[in-house]
Amino acid sequence: MEKLDAISRKLSQLALHKAEDEIIKAGVLTPIVSGQNKDLTDVTSSVDSDRTLAEPLYQVVEPQEKDMCTKLFSPLESIPDRRKLQAVLLQPPQVKIPIHHSTYGWLKTHVEDERLQDIFDIVEVVGNLCPKLTPRVETALQVKVATDVTEGMQQCFLDTFLLGVIGTAQEYLELDAKVDRNANELSMTQTKSRPDYLLMLNGLLVFKGEEKKAGDVRHIALELIDKMIPGSVGKDGKLDYLLGYATAGSRVLFECIHGDGKMSECSDILNLERVADRVTLIVILLNVVRVACALYNAKY
Repeated sequence: MEKLDAISRKLSQLALHKAEDEIIKAGVLTPIVSGQNKDLTDVTSSVDSDRTLAEPLYQVVEPQEKDMCTKLFSPLESIPDRRKLQAVLLQPPQVKIPIHHSTYGWLKTHVEDERLQDIFDIVEVVGNLCPKLTPRVETALQVKVATDVTEGMQQCFLDTFLLGVIGTAQEYLELDAKVDRNANELSMTQTKSRPDYLLMLNGLLVFKGEEKKAGDVRHIALELIDKMIPGSVGKDGKLDYLLGYATAGSRVLFECIHGDGKMSECSDILNLERVADRVTLIVILLNVVRVACALYNAKY
């Protein structure tokens, strides 16, 4: 996580979004009320939208990120029907993610404004910024795709998304959440088999991934069920079903494991070379956390 935050600070220095060093230390930005200081002048910019963005000067107030992220990652009240999972994973977040007007303007050149308004708020408009989540999400949206590199380096690229969303969730979930890579996992995984990525809640596997540098992502996804202990999921299992993903380079596919050797797709194949698919991945990961917590709560 420290590595990811260092990357975020570097992007700020490169002006991909504004540096907010004081905010990271102290809290959330709030616009200075008009008339408080008549010597200060607002700066106005446009992002090629019918929304004109005022960029007021700010003062630091008490942090609000904890309250926002608690709502953002709150468990679903009930377990979704697995046949409706794809729609559930695409639901807009409970709380809109604050991003800078410059990032929003750049996104507008790749994604429809109507969709962006369902997912993001603009820091300079709402006067709010999540000191951790905002730069992490902005980094994931803008980080360069890793090509012609090792599988390990491709994992670093994907980790920008996984750590940005799930890594942030770890800090605000009531359950003990642990993330690991290529680690032994005995709750649902056969001995000597290790998922490439795993998320555990109170020691129970709730989300995992299998990653390859290249290949057929649907074929790679079969490893998600090949490594499972029989009887782990299903009506009498430790969870009703288990969410997972597979990657082949920059392509990502989400799956629902719902029985021994039984699995169904719960997303389209995403291509992270496309900005719109990066936005979709962030939304899916937000909802994966919420579904995973609901699955755990239903059993324990």
